[in-house]
Amino acid sequence: MQPNILFILIDGLRADQFFGKNKRSYTPFFDSLIAKGVYFENTFSSSDGTTISLNCTLNSRFQFETGIRARKLVLFDDNHLRTLKDSGYNLVGITPNLTSLKPLTDFFENNKKTFEPGPPPESLPVGLAQRIESLLNSLKDKQPWFCYLHLFDLHPLREGRIPEKIENFNSEKYGDSYYSKTVSSIDFWLKKILDDIDLSNTLLIITADHGERIPFNDKHLNDFEPELKTITKLGKNLLPESTHDFGGKILGNVKQRLGKAKLNKSNNELTPYQKRSRDPYFTLSLHDELLHIPFLLSGLNLTSKIISKQTSTLSIFPTIFDLLNISQKNYFKKQSVLQLIQGKNNFQENKIYLHTSPYEDESPLDVEGIRTSKHKYFRHSKNSEKNIHLYDLENDPYENYDLSKNNPEVITEMEKLLKDMKKNTSESDYDITKEEEEEISKELKKLGYM
Repeated sequence: MQPNILFILIDGLRADQFFGKNKRSYTPFFDSLIAKGVYFENTFSSSDGTTISLNCTLNSRFQFETGIRARKLVLFDDNHLRTLKDSGYNLVGITPNLTSLKPLTDFFENNKKTFEPGPPPESLPVGLAQRIESLLNSLKDKQPWFCYLHLFDLHPLREGRIPEKIENFNSEKYGDSYYSKTVSSIDFWLKKILDDIDLSNTLLIITADHGERIPFNDKHLNDFEPELKTITKLGKNLLPESTHDFGGKILGNVKQRLGKAKLNKSNNELTPYQKRSRDPYFTLSLHDELLHIPFLLSGLNLTSKIISKQTSTLSIFPTIFDLLNISQKNYFKKQSVLQLIQGKNNFQENKIYLHTSPYEDESPLDVEGIRTSKHKYFRHSKNSEKNIHLYDLENDPYENYDLSKNNPEVITEMEKLLKDMKKNTSESDYDITKEEEEEISKELKKLGYM
């Protein structure tokens, strides 16, 4: 009998809050899993957004193959869920109830396979943990199974909201930001859920779709805006009601200007990395805080190992399949990093294509690039002469110093790598109806993306 597979994707989980010297969250359960598993400490998403990232993960193809501007999941005929199904696995899962994720949930055999994304979303402390426990308990007679869980507990922070029940983790022990405290909460709840899972016969994967900004000193752009309560109250009392909306807009603009001035003053002594942390959450970015994610394999009595080689999300499923001897096409097998788990030193590092997850309309912020373990290079997605950035990742891991002005030979080399990577591929067409487009726009607006 093949082992079961429990795949947990924590939306927006940064690698540095899961493992490492900069971790501020309190995660004894994650620590115990890492101590008994294989952890890839340099895993990177190809995009800063969920849909595009999942396209890469579930197909082991980069964006220029699956649709750079795709607004819902594109699952090819040979996608990894299909491989699991054809290999005799029972597929179940729970994901946010989003039109863009429907091609994924269509593979699941269980009832109640979605939860409300909010705001606020159904999260582990407000009922989702019990739903997951119930689902896992129902699988005892359906082995082997593959269970996909997509957690949205961190997402309220993107919407400028405080996560539900976070007050239970409101002490320095659990972190110095709402983000790290929420990661601590996720750790607590996953331990409760997984205590009864037999990891001797189950491969557990914990990863993410992309990273996230954590505002420096936990102070975001909006925190610098004055409330102006007295002026607001006076205006409502003295001015006719018909002028309140107009007056509110004027006051809102004043608050934004004052807030921006205070923000700029506060940012004077900060590094570029620290300043970026206070950008609006939905600002497009290819900096590592938005791309560096965890990738953990635990269970099946794996030998404990920390692997530092650069890894892409394209490698996740091919590695799982290699590890479990699940048949896969050679196209995917080339992405497997099983050799690293086995301790072989002749592994050829895979370069990672990068592209921002675009807005509905094309934007000057749309950029594409490439990441090696040594350099990060990106520029305007349509014009290779605009918005050029180059970073020395070995000496500047926080990407504070753009070296593009003084290193034309490195730019030429990276641009060639980028073009060579794309030359034999073409962007896929993807099917989406007008109704789906409209529904996705509504959902994105509700979640604060538009």
